[in-house]
Amino acid sequence: MKLHIMWEKPVLLRSGLKDGLIYNVDYDSFDRVPGVYIFARKYGKSYEALYVGQSKNIRSRIKSHLNNLKLMRHIEEAKSGKRFVIVGYASPRPGQKVEKVIKLLERGLIRHFLSEGHDLVNQQGVRIRRHSIESAGGVPKAFIPSTMFLEMKRGD
Repeated sequence: MKLHIMWEKPVLLRSGLKDGLIYNVDYDSFDRVPGVYIFARKYGKSYEALYVGQSKNIRSRIKSHLNNLKLMRHIEEAKSGKRFVIVGYASPRPGQKVEKVIKLLERGLIRHFLSEGHDLVNQQGVRIRRHSIESAGGVPKAFIPSTMFLEMKRGD
C-alpha cells in the first residue's frame, strides 16, 4: 500500500508559563483534520523525534498533549535544542480509509525513529522500551549498521 503525507513547516513550542503549562503553541497553525505529528527538538540542522502520534483532529490532539505533564516533562528534559511540533496531513488515495492510513503512518514513523536511535516516548509519557543490536565484523556498515534498535513488546 502506498501512503502519502503532506508535511507542514515545523512550529516552535514556546514557554507556556503564563498559561500554567510547560509549553504552548499557536493552535491556529494546525487544521482540524486527520494526520500525524511529531514533537521534536532541533539542534543545529538536525531534528530528533521525542514523540510521534496520530489523530483524526490534529489541532485538538496537540492541545490536549500540552496538558500531559509526563510527555511535556520528557520534551523539556531532552537534550538541548529548540522544541518543535511537526505536523503531516494524511492524503488517503481512493479506497484507503483515513483511520488506517494515519495508524500506519504513525507506526512507520515510530519504527523509523527507533531504528535511528531517537529518544521516543509512548502515549503515556514513558520511554518506549527497545532492544539494541550491536554488530561488528567484515560486513559493510552501509549494509548492516553497527547499531540497530528494535521496539520491544510487553514481556520481551
